[in-house]
Amino acid sequence: MVNKMTAKHKIERFKGSNFSLWKIKIKTVLRKDNCLVVIGDKPAEITDNAKWNEMDGNAIANIHLALANEVLSSVAEKKTAKEIWNTLTNLYESKFLHNKIFLKQRLYTLRMTEITLVTDHINTIKTLFSQLTTLG
Repeated sequence: MVNKMTAKHKIERFKGSNFSLWKIKIKTVLRKDNCLVVIGDKPAEITDNAKWNEMDGNAIANIHLALANEVLSSVAEKKTAKEIWNTLTNLYESKFLHNKIFLKQRLYTLRMTEITLVTDHINTIKTLFSQLTTLG
């Protein structure tokens, strides 16, 4: 089933930048594979541990396959999808002031050049807004 995921869903492997967009994509894959719930707390209504462990294993496989080697090495020792997710969030979705200032500065100084396509420029703006929204 994991091989089908990689064949059906071509996500660029996360290399350490643009976590907010990668997070949207991987959550979509996890949702489609019915294992998104495992990156959070286990709901009380899920009492079947075997089913939970299967969903967790599928989520771990999906996340591992969507990470570049240099990022994967930072979460390889984690045992659950939730641990992996929390580690990635802590590493790459930092909410420090300097990140906010950097992104705001990039947005304020962004200018479209003559050779840039309008759609590329709009995508750049949307990416910056998404990253700023993630940071609060």
